[in-house]
Amino acid sequence: MVVNESTFLRCRLLLCKGETRKKAFGHQISQRQGATVMRRLLLGTFMLALLLGWGMESIADQPKRGGTITMAIRKDISLMNPLVGTKSVEKAVRGLIFEPLLGLDLNGKIQPNLAEGWSISKDGKLYTFKIRKGVKFHNGQEMKAEDLKFAIDYTLDPKNGAYGHSDLQPVKRVEAPDAYTLKIHLKKASPVFLSLLTGIRAFSAIPKESLEGGVKRISVFPPGTGPFKFVEWKSKRRIVLERNEDYWGHKAFIDKVILRPIRNATVRFTALRAGDVDMVDTTPLEWVQQVVRGNIKGINYTSAPREILRRLQFNVPASPFDNKKLRQAVAHAIDRKELMQSIFYEFGVPSDQKYPKGHVWYFQGISWPAYDLNKARTLLKESGYNGQTIKVMVQPAHEIMAATLQAQLKKIGMNIRLDMLTRGAFTTRVRRGEFAFRITGGSFYPDPSATYGSDFRCEKDLKKRTGNSSGYCDKEMDNLIKKGETEFDPDIRRAVFKRIITKVAEDLPEVYLGYGPRFFTFRKFVKGFTTDDNADFRWWRGGLHYTWLDK
Repeated sequence: MVVNESTFLRCRLLLCKGETRKKAFGHQISQRQGATVMRRLLLGTFMLALLLGWGMESIADQPKRGGTITMAIRKDISLMNPLVGTKSVEKAVRGLIFEPLLGLDLNGKIQPNLAEGWSISKDGKLYTFKIRKGVKFHNGQEMKAEDLKFAIDYTLDPKNGAYGHSDLQPVKRVEAPDAYTLKIHLKKASPVFLSLLTGIRAFSAIPKESLEGGVKRISVFPPGTGPFKFVEWKSKRRIVLERNEDYWGHKAFIDKVILRPIRNATVRFTALRAGDVDMVDTTPLEWVQQVVRGNIKGINYTSAPREILRRLQFNVPASPFDNKKLRQAVAHAIDRKELMQSIFYEFGVPSDQKYPKGHVWYFQGISWPAYDLNKARTLLKESGYNGQTIKVMVQPAHEIMAATLQAQLKKIGMNIRLDMLTRGAFTTRVRRGEFAFRITGGSFYPDPSATYGSDFRCEKDLKKRTGNSSGYCDKEMDNLIKKGETEFDPDIRRAVFKRIITKVAEDLPEVYLGYGPRFFTFRKFVKGFTTDDNADFRWWRGGLHYTWLDK
């Protein structure tokens, strides 16, 4: 078994344990153990191949240098200021050019990046970062601490409209005492702060004075430090990047990346089949299903398997779901697998928490209401429900799942009607608390304080809801959230957030249903591409700079 960086990464993705992980880290094992390891690895690979799309690629494949990859993306960028509007496709494209201070692995653990080390003062108000030496911007200039200070100061200035302004609100001031030391002083202690620096949403490294204050729209990207350098942008036609020969990390295998915005998903996939593009971002599931079944030849795929969250949310303060037993009856009546596969086909994965299994913030041992129709009927009777019609508020994108939910609840005697609304009307009624329950989405952040705080913190005005759409309010939960936002001890923090999830399972302001994937499809000669839970074009140890062309 040849163990190289590609094998190591796959071992991480497969969550290999025991001897397999030892092998990946270079330790010796016996021949018999090795055979066991190989069987386990092959079995694990087979089980995940359907979702991750590795079935056609041999671990022994050796990457080749050179070539151009053309990728169809779902929409064009609109700005060239790397610190403004860092979301969606803008974020994905910029991630190829620009980099954050820290990284995040696939299990949610914070990793070194442009900062190779850090320390936190005892009072939690001073973060000191050791900046990596020898990192060069695309103009050849070495990155220094003063460049990072400039990016943070720019982001903190409200006149610049930087996207990361809210993320950096805890920052009081920034120092660069020498070329390779960055000190960030906070207004108050924040165990959450480190996680905010793991993506380019907060800020990315750019040369000092490379952006003019108050100017959002500029004519060219400033130099970044990423594996690809910006070449040109032709609006609605193409974005061209080239390999950064001086990149400090894993240098790209391919020489050039051409990103072509094609808004229509079917047109994107048609272009792939015709050979006009090599790779497609966000492929419709019905096409992926045809690829998986072998009905479409010459195309491979991979996915961000946990990119799309679905959950069922109750309006807790209002009738009828102010009745906990009625919420429990619904929770026992739903079949998560059937709900997820109603819209995501065989690719939907049930989940009982916002963080997926394998993530550092997923907790084992949480007891959720199990699928049990008899228990559901008993609780329904105890709740006093007498057959009245209850509306589930639905957006068009969730209609099929809502119809499946309607059929499931009919089995226990609940009369459910779908209340179809436009997105605008849906949002307005949620904020006003004018609904019974709804199917919705959501996302998770690197730190659970950001993920769960806004969801469950009490809000004063239930007619003007912001983050806590369910209207749920519990004194213990509020205290737990506050504790999680201020506690630095990792063991205590884990205990706090486990209790938070336990409270959600007990009180049921919402029920997590599961995750659906977002698929990338590509020609068979495209090798080595992986993505993360955000479906990024590049993540901490993978993406387009690890991609190569077998032709």
